[in-house]
Amino acid sequence: MRGTLSLLAAVLLAGGASAQSKSEKRVGPKVHDDGGRCDTSAWQLVFSDEFDGDRLDPERWRTWFPYSNDGSDRCDGCRVMGTSNTIFRDELVQVSGGQLHLGVRARAGEWYGQRKEHEGSMVHSVGDVRFTHGRFEVRCRIPKGTGLWPAFWGFGGETEVDVFEFCGERPDLFKGALHRWGRPKFSNGGRKRMPDLSQDFHDYAVEWERDGISWYIDGQLVHYRGRFVDKRGRPLPACGREAGAHFTAPYFPRAGDGLHIILDLAVSEPKGFCKGPKVPVPWPEGTSFDVEHVRVYQRSTASPAP
Repeated sequence: MRGTLSLLAAVLLAGGASAQSKSEKRVGPKVHDDGGRCDTSAWQLVFSDEFDGDRLDPERWRTWFPYSNDGSDRCDGCRVMGTSNTIFRDELVQVSGGQLHLGVRARAGEWYGQRKEHEGSMVHSVGDVRFTHGRFEVRCRIPKGTGLWPAFWGFGGETEVDVFEFCGERPDLFKGALHRWGRPKFSNGGRKRMPDLSQDFHDYAVEWERDGISWYIDGQLVHYRGRFVDKRGRPLPACGREAGAHFTAPYFPRAGDGLHIILDLAVSEPKGFCKGPKVPVPWPEGTSFDVEHVRVYQRSTASPAP
């Protein structure tokens, strides 16, 4: 979307035209399905950053949502996000020791008249290439602390794929989700209890195939959603599915919506996604979301979206 209102802010504010039933949220129209065909060709690396050196690569990343007319940060949604209580600041993005460090601090400020009580940090991929079916992978250590909201996600068009979101007060609770920000909007997510993941680095990945999307932590499958579902909304397998008429999952990512990838550390509002602090309270010095690498792979038969 052009203009001063960022695309991200616009879709987060978009509401459905009418109330949806529980069934409508899980089960879409029936369509002809030619059956499950699995692409077993090799994964090929198409984008990566190992965060060597001492600064962020400007050919790969921006430190704001570049949804203004000229891609700069000069728009009301370029440095704020949804229900976060955060302004994203460049100086909290650091690269050192072979890692990206996304910091946070309890400092109030305003962005285009929007008052926020904290500052956080983010990186957003740039360039003409946006990604569709593929494997989206990060190796990182999430921070621990009330209200902290680290996330790794992809966004483009009407489609959002959350590889993970954590709340700093519950670093043992993984959350992954899919969102279709159209009218009406659709969302579907999953959770899994894990050991305290803030204690060490872990590998997080999503594999988005034509007919299924799978979430992994350290190579373990923790969540799955299918492009097709049964009449109760339960996902059908991506492979080995019989041809015929099948219900669609209305929240499943649209292949035509090429995604940019985003990593951020925000602070939630008190009654937002996480239990954000009611008043700014500094976190321990050095609190950060630490990333060793980001990699995107696609099957050898696939190509990036234009």
